[in-house]
Amino acid sequence: MPTKTRGPVRLGIIGAGGFANTHMQFLSQMPDVQVVALCRRDSVALKAMQANWNVPQGFTDYKELLRMDGLDAVDIITPTDSHHRITLDALSAGKHVLCDKPLAMTAAQCKEMLEAAERLKLVHCTNFNQRGRTPVGRMKRYMDQGFIGKTYHCNISWMMTQQYDARPNALSWRLRPETGGGTVYELIHVFDMARFLCGEVKRLTAVLSTAEKHRKFADAPEGMDVKAPDSSAFLLEFHSGAYGVLHTSFVTRGSDPDGGTSARIEVVGEAGRIMNHGRFAILGFSTTLGAGQGPLRELDPGDPYPQPYEQFIKAILTGEPVKTSFHDGYKAAQLVDAAYVAARENKWVEIN
Repeated sequence: MPTKTRGPVRLGIIGAGGFANTHMQFLSQMPDVQVVALCRRDSVALKAMQANWNVPQGFTDYKELLRMDGLDAVDIITPTDSHHRITLDALSAGKHVLCDKPLAMTAAQCKEMLEAAERLKLVHCTNFNQRGRTPVGRMKRYMDQGFIGKTYHCNISWMMTQQYDARPNALSWRLRPETGGGTVYELIHVFDMARFLCGEVKRLTAVLSTAEKHRKFADAPEGMDVKAPDSSAFLLEFHSGAYGVLHTSFVTRGSDPDGGTSARIEVVGEAGRIMNHGRFAILGFSTTLGAGQGPLRELDPGDPYPQPYEQFIKAILTGEPVKTSFHDGYKAAQLVDAAYVAARENKWVEIN
């Protein structure tokens, strides 16, 4: 794959809304990248974002941004239903692409994006940032070193509230199926975590529920009917023979002590158990510690797991493969597609 030979990577952000601030917090601290342009349809909000982050160029049409001279790459942070078209246009314009999750609305769309990036020999990355924002990436390092031995099962849950009285700033896209809302699409991270920790999924089944069928949101204060699931449960069987129990919810009140809502991840194997403890800590026990049974203890989490932003820029500059590519976005989307079929038809669904 060709690499950039001189200067920092010149990056444009397409979709410079609220989530772009999180991306900018990382990108602004990286010496090898220069954010040179932002794109947002709201011109007033666009100018405010440019001023806040000192970004020189602003566009309300992403196609104009793609025509910029000297632009190397784009970071796409738009609603899920627009990822497919914008990514294909960016790749056709010769730009490397970092795209937010979910990668697209269907696995078929994700596959088309992956194949286009590979055909054009451009760097591609899916923003599964929870591998680094939670201890998942660090837990995987322990597992790769044999800490729990052969994997038997995993339990992953991510529960939060989207109720209007608790989160009055929440927007309705989080529960609109046409924009990738609901606890299957929006919390697709749990599928990525399961694959990352336990390998490829052989089959799954699912139960999807919409407990609160009418809700208020900041952009729908009068309320709207909810068509997407607000809680979901999945049972996965991996090719290794292990199984996983996953649970996502937007109807769970109560938070972590810091006000956030962390995913809970636990993996059990023949030699031990490893799990996260809040947002940063890892607990574990292993027979490698010299006993067959004992209390869980806090483990040294080790170095941070590289975030997709870091992987993406490094790949452009050095050719080092991205650990969280469009392939991972595609495989997670397969599980989303299968979950909807499984719930609708009340059956196990095999994963190709």
